[in-house]
Amino acid sequence: MSARVRVGFAGCGEVAAEKHMPAVGEVPDIEIAAAADVLPDRLEYVGRRFGVRRCYDDVSAMLAGGGGLDVVALCLPPAAQVPAALAALDAGLHVWIDPPTGLSMAECDRLMERARRSERMVTVGFHMRWHRLVRATREILLSGRLGRVHTIRGIWSSPRQPARLKEWRRYRRLGGGALGEPAIDHFDLWCHLLGAELDTVFAETADDEWEDAAAVISGRMTNDVLVTAVLSERANHDVELEIYGDAGRLRVSLVQFDGLELYEAGALASGPRHRLGRLVNFAKELPRALPRMHRAGDYRTSYRDQWRHFLERMRLGRAAESTLAEGRNALAAMLAAHESAATGQPVRVADIAAGRLPSAQPFESTK
Repeated sequence: MSARVRVGFAGCGEVAAEKHMPAVGEVPDIEIAAAADVLPDRLEYVGRRFGVRRCYDDVSAMLAGGGGLDVVALCLPPAAQVPAALAALDAGLHVWIDPPTGLSMAECDRLMERARRSERMVTVGFHMRWHRLVRATREILLSGRLGRVHTIRGIWSSPRQPARLKEWRRYRRLGGGALGEPAIDHFDLWCHLLGAELDTVFAETADDEWEDAAAVISGRMTNDVLVTAVLSERANHDVELEIYGDAGRLRVSLVQFDGLELYEAGALASGPRHRLGRLVNFAKELPRALPRMHRAGDYRTSYRDQWRHFLERMRLGRAAESTLAEGRNALAAMLAAHESAATGQPVRVADIAAGRLPSAQPFESTK
């Protein structure tokens, strides 16, 4: 491997061009050496903005184009992710794959089997694990300050515009809607923070100009913690977690630099001590936050920090956090949510993971 790690991006949509690529630009010793996309205007945009000189209209062409790539970052529609990952491994490259890792358990398992036979590293892009406030949340949970955790509430919302919505984002069977990309990050965060798996899931959705424009998900973890999430692809940008334990409550707003609030059991959030504490925390965090505000703050920084971790593990020859096995768990949870929304019944995630229900195969929406 050369001194500078050369990354080729497969897919130059919003996730790649507005999140990954700017973040990679902040990591020393990584360069964006190539890009591939079927849309010429996207290639022209990333080529001009990030100085990418080798641009291709096909992933296969990029893999065959030479130039000594070290890593392929996959930011493709879900149906295209696994075939591209297999081709990248066959080309001898490390792989970064944004979730979900395919649209069926069989597809994901093919990738895992191929990865086991490779000396190259594969990581799943659960970047929220590297969010500064998520890491602080995990430390609080591990310290026991919340006592026994009983429930987690999540919120994710973002205003998607119908006219700009890609075709795959309109249909559940293609991995689109609120049960796709938004939900899968919550599934992973629940498991990451609690050190447990999702046991059962129940999901209800509402359509707009596409399937599953909004969703409410509830479930139970294998350690009996109850979880819920409200997801909307129409509301303003917001990402929140609220964790309740018998010794306190932790509220985390992941789009606010001062978004971590801890309350002991019995405390009033409106009480003078806690209101003063929020003001002190705001004043403490503001100087550190100001330089990051124009760059989407800690949310974007989470991408940068996962890429830093990935680079470090590559050089050490050690597996990165956020493994394919964890990506498989999150995919099983997503497919269980699909099945629940279609049938109106709770679904055991283990049944999906083991292939005992139809959603272990590519899901066909009933809508």
